[in-house]
Formats: sequence, structure tokens, C-alpha cells
Amino acid sequence: SWKSRNPGKPVIPPRSSEKLDAVQRAARKVAAEQRRAKQQAISDAVAELLEEQETCINEIAKAHSVLPEKVRLLITGETHYRKRREESLANTLVHIKARQVNSDLPCGQKFQLKELQEMVANDPDLQNLDEETKQRYLGELKESRSCKAIGVRSTNTAASRDVQATLKKIYGELQALAYRTGIYACMFVTHGHVYDMHAATWFGTDNIMDFWEDRMKLSPDYIIKQLKLWALKSLMREGEGRGPRSLPLEFSGSITKHLRQEKAIRLRFANFEQTKYKFSISYEGWPDGIPFSSPYKIQTVDEIRRLRDVIRDDSFRWVKMTATQHHEYRKQVDARREAGEMVGVPRQGRSDKGKKRK
Repeated sequence: SWKSRNPGKPVIPPRSSEKLDAVQRAARKVAAEQRRAKQQAISDAVAELLEEQETCINEIAKAHSVLPEKVRLLITGETHYRKRREESLANTLVHIKARQVNSDLPCGQKFQLKELQEMVANDPDLQNLDEETKQRYLGELKESRSCKAIGVRSTNTAASRDVQATLKKIYGELQALAYRTGIYACMFVTHGHVYDMHAATWFGTDNIMDFWEDRMKLSPDYIIKQLKLWALKSLMREGEGRGPRSLPLEFSGSITKHLRQEKAIRLRFANFEQTKYKFSISYEGWPDGIPFSSPYKIQTVDEIRRLRDVIRDDSFRWVKMTATQHHEYRKQVDARREAGEMVGVPRQGRSDKGKKRK
């Protein structure tokens, strides 16, 4: 499974299933019948609404001399953007309370958000917390969110369902964006291991897939087949998962992609002190216990994965030093140099140094 191929990484816990007795099964059967009746009533009402909508669309198209498809696209080609909220103390306390009261309850019987908020308001232990406790709770919420965002699925079935649900959202967003703006977009998706259950597939807006046949003389089905073979046979994979040699390739470029001023800065980890001295650039969020060095210098897979994870969730970032911080840092480096210490790694001299050149 994907979990077994990624040891040491947080795992999204699967939903637990409970065994029901005869009374519970009968109750759920009645509830299911009620839901089906309610769903049927909703479906009938929506069908009636769609008939009326189709009539209105045809009337509008006729009145403005356009095709009904044009009106239909203007109505349905919508999307809603939501910005991710930062962790707040209110959300943190609700998360802590939910973990306390919902962890042992089966699905369908867990307390809802309003109930949890009332519990938090009425719980004296969660009022007037000291700053250390607040920061600890905030850290737990961040860790939980990070696990949900980049944690691995515990089973191949769960991973396959995640892929299907996420791709469906991506397809809808790209299609809606194409309707609104006229862009062309395509994507190819395949699994990375022979045991993975999701199928290789491709998607394209409008007639973008004609590009591959007209210009590249390749059909999308042929491309996805070759991509699948490449993913399964790639030499960058070692054993059951990605080995320590190939993992840095996944994210090494992400470390320096935002390291720019007027022009791109070429980073040499061994001489980062000189880069910091010259450009007043520092960093935040590098994992504890891992020396600041090139990913290719790190020897263990767990450390490489820890570094990859903080880069993916944007915990690691470059920061611009203030004028005061930069001045103090330059004074410290100058003092070390005056004391005879070598700061950074000196550049290698020319091979013909000391020789007379023609």
C-alpha cells in the first residue's frame, strides 16, 4: 500500500466501521427509506425546475438571437474560490473539544460544529488559557491540518477514492475556467506503483487533445500508455518506493524557486553565509535536527521526507532581513574574519594559477 511505501510519514486514519445489531439495522433501514423518499421528492422538484429553466433558456436565446448552448454556458460555467483560513484560537479550541468527545463515537453520532462551539463556551478548562497552552493547541491543529493535506492514505482503496474525488474537482474547475476565459488545458494522470488501484487517464478542455495528434502525431491514449509504462519502470524508483537518491529530485528546485531579487540568485549551500552577507537573505522553517545543506548531502530517507514535507506545506520559506538584522550579521561575520576564521568555502583556484599564460 501507499502507507507501507512511505514509512515515517503521517497517515490519515481510516474511518472505523461498527457492527450493528438487529435493532440498529432496522432503524437504519427505516432511515434509509426516508432518505430515499426525500431524495425522490427533491429529484422530482429539480426535474420540474430544469424543465422551466430550459424553457426560459430557449426564450432568452430566441430573444437575443444566440444559441441556447451560449446561454446555458453562461449560467452553468461558475466556480467559487475560497481562501484557506489561518489557524485561529476559536478553531483550535473546537478541534481540541472534538478530539475529546468525538474520538470514541461512531459515524453518524458525532457532535456537530454548533454543539462543539457550545461545549467550548461552557467548558471552564478552555477559558483563560496561558500563552504556552494556546501555542501548543495551535501546533496540534496545524499538525492535524498538515496530516489531512499531505498525509498518506492508509489503504490502496482509500487512495484510489481520494484520486477519483480530487480529479473530479480539478476537471470541473478547469472546465469552468475554460468556459469563463477561453483557456486550453490538458492533463495526464497515472499511478506510480503496480499495486495502486486508480486507472491512468487524461483530460482536456474543448479540442485541446487534437494538438497532440495534429502536431505531435501522438494520440492521447498512446501518451497515457507510455506515461504509465515510464512511471512503473522508471530507474529513479528504488525497491518499493522512492529511494534517497531520487527523492531530492522531487523538491530540490522548490527550495530556490522563490529566491529572487532583481534576478535569480544561484544558491550554494556551502557558501550560504556569503549569500546571506551579500543579499541580506535568511530562511525560516528548516526542520530541526537536519543540517542546512543540499538535499543531495542528506543520507537518510526520513530526513529527506521531513524536508520535502515542510517545503510542500510552505513551512520553509526565504525571508528578507531587516536593515538592523543585516548590519548585525555583517558585524559578526567581519569579526570572525578578523579573528582568522574562514567563513564559507573558498572558490577553487584556476588550474593554471602561478603559470605564465601564452
